Amino acid sequence: MYKVTAYFKDHKITKSFYDMYDAIDFKDNVDAHYPSKINFERVLDMREFVYNSWEGVMNHNVNPLKHIPDLQVRHVVLQILAWMWCIIFSMYIGSWAVMGVSMVAHALVLAGIVLTVGTFEIAKSNPSFFLRNDGYHSTSRTRQHMWINGEKVKLDKHDPGGEHE
Repeated sequence: MYKVTAYFKDHKITKSFYDMYDAIDFKDNVDAHYPSKINFERVLDMREFVYNSWEGVMNHNVNPLKHIPDLQVRHVVLQILAWMWCIIFSMYIGSWAVMGVSMVAHALVLAGIVLTVGTFEIAKSNPSFFLRNDGYHSTSRTRQHMWINGEKVKLDKHDPGGEHE
């Protein structure tokens, strides 16, 4: 967020912008009216602060754990850090019962994040991983037969099938 403040003899004008170029445009427009002083500053609002704080800790491409090449090792290190903070907060509030629940909750959340990131990384680097190697894309076609009205029907080996077989 950007804030532009123009000081005149008898008043001041302050306006905030999310886009830097809008703030520069406003500054130029105000400057045309000959203020005694203009302040142009970048202001960190609460939403941006929360977002940057989250990214600094949880985004594996931003935090210092990005230097660990193995995703599983990164996950274990992040999990150990999460458990450490669970213990610290449990000791702070004086309740050991909360620590176990907090550790399990952190393990589940971090495991979900790691599985999602791992899936995205595989999809980005090796999209064919999600396709069947035998050329068939539907589970029923891999068995080479279907059951229709209680009878086993053989399927053609050269027909890959489709969604409505």
